[in-house]
Amino acid sequence: MENNPSFNYNTPAKPFNWLVPAILVTLFCCNYLGVVGVVYAARVEAKYNLGDYAGAESDARQAKLWTLIPLAVGVVLWLGFVIFYGAIMTSALKGGGTFPRTY
Repeated sequence: MENNPSFNYNTPAKPFNWLVPAILVTLFCCNYLGVVGVVYAARVEAKYNLGDYAGAESDARQAKLWTLIPLAVGVVLWLGFVIFYGAIMTSALKGGGTFPRTY
């Protein structure tokens, strides 16, 4: 092993920063909530490199939370849209393909 004076056996492993999943959730799912996950994910690397291992771990947990919550919200909203428009299409097809006139 190299003689590296800055190497410390007590250094914890770098936590997963969730940056790529947070960016993907922000782009494809839930923009506003996903940005919070991106911000926390971006802070993980910086805090770890500065030696703030507890802060990096905390931000990694927050990045995970703020990546999975928008993902769940996005999935529920998309399912709601599919059910809603599916019901409209089913109603239209049962009515002969046109909506009844109400005037």
